[in-house]
Amino acid sequence: MCSIYLQGPGLRADGVRRASVAVIGTGRVGRAVGYALASAGHCVGYGSRTPGRDSFSVADAVAGGDAVLVAIPPRAVADFAREHASALAGKLVLDATNDVMGTPANAAAIFAEYAPDCRYVRAFNSLGAELFENPIIDGAPADLFFSCAESDRPEVETLITAVGLHPVYVGENHELVDGVMRLWLTLAMGRNLGRDMAFRMVTR
Repeated sequence: MCSIYLQGPGLRADGVRRASVAVIGTGRVGRAVGYALASAGHCVGYGSRTPGRDSFSVADAVAGGDAVLVAIPPRAVADFAREHASALAGKLVLDATNDVMGTPANAAAIFAEYAPDCRYVRAFNSLGAELFENPIIDGAPADLFFSCAESDRPEVETLITAVGLHPVYVGENHELVDGVMRLWLTLAMGRNLGRDMAFRMVTR
């Protein structure tokens, strides 16, 4: 059982422990992904600069997580990585931030500089929070594109599947995942298709 985490028993029916996930940021994306993971049985703890009844300090949340979902404003990422570098060492860091006006939009270089021992993942950034809250469209899960080291792929796919999405691995190509995000924004917002729009890969 997870003693410091707020949601989820952390155990499967067969008694096998599931990952603990620290969600840094209590906005809509962080809340949606965290709730979905907790509903799937993962231990989830929210980390906030202003902790309250339903969140921990950022340091306590990071300390308790096997994986860390970063869903904070892009301008705050460097300070987060620098301050918590030692606690992030060896942990999956799922970067859900989007520096939409920047190139690149991801924070891979920031984590490489300030927290080089973390296991960086680009994920949960290319869809709206609506799809994390309700990932099923036309009876099937929406695709979520992600990038990471090949060795981390199974663990990341487990987390994405737990949210209810279909994981699509693109290798360690973080800029390609950024491109999916920009395409989604262009269609959903620029072309007024709506934030419930998602992608699905079809193969013959």
